[in-house]
Amino acid sequence: MKKNILFIAGTFLTFSSLLSAQIKAPEGKSWQLVSELSDEFNGKKLDTKKWIADPEGHPEFGWIGRSPALFIENAVTVENGYLNIEVGKLDERFVSNKYNTATNYDYYGGIIRAVKPVTYGYYFESTFKMSKTEMGGGFWIMSKNTCGKKHEIDITESVGSISPLAQEWGKKWDKIMHSNTILRNTTCNEEKRDQGMILPETKNSEKFYTYGCWWKSPNELLFYLDGKYVYTLTPPADFDQQMFIHFSIEVYDWNPIPEKDSKLMTASKKDRTALIDYIRTYKLVTVKP
Repeated sequence: MKKNILFIAGTFLTFSSLLSAQIKAPEGKSWQLVSELSDEFNGKKLDTKKWIADPEGHPEFGWIGRSPALFIENAVTVENGYLNIEVGKLDERFVSNKYNTATNYDYYGGIIRAVKPVTYGYYFESTFKMSKTEMGGGFWIMSKNTCGKKHEIDITESVGSISPLAQEWGKKWDKIMHSNTILRNTTCNEEKRDQGMILPETKNSEKFYTYGCWWKSPNELLFYLDGKYVYTLTPPADFDQQMFIHFSIEVYDWNPIPEKDSKLMTASKKDRTALIDYIRTYKLVTVKP
């Protein structure tokens, strides 16, 4: 994937025009990049002024991952112009009592969460390629971890490889754009949602796709794939809270990791790593006449 850098006369230049949103702004408006919620990942390490990779290090969140895959901080690195999230097998089983009962973790993944929140009216965009393993995840936004009015926007989610144990409905999830708007009720177990999906021809682990979401208003979200509009979701309630950008690679219970010959055990480090080219956030500004 080509990074947005041009070399001219001994100088590296980054052109703001190359950082433009893939979608057009409404008449009389333009998309302006929000730097504190955007990252090209061109450095040598994660920018901790923007992102938190420690799963328990964010003041609003503490989820450590869905068993049997634990989020670990050192699974997240920045190298060669990409955010890398590696997945694999832990050296030994980790047992957590955080969730009121002993929970076993045998594998690992990673997550980053934005330091600063954002609300409706913004457009979010990320270009990435999934790993080739049974684990997956993606690009999403969620309000703070309190029951009663907890909102989640899944811009896209997928997996890298279909497990032989996968549920039937999930057997196309290695080449998919799937999005949700989720409202969780006071029990934190009941939820309502609106969702949409499309099925591209190429698997999510075989090419870079660009996924976008314009959180246009509390009750209208427009979704885009490679700059093209694909569907609109209407949340089950007004999504008017502040939320935080997330990017995670995790395990799904509907696509279980097989005990033998899983990609997590047999694939190379390269194939066990998701590559995120950039995450960008834009706000609308009025064009001066």
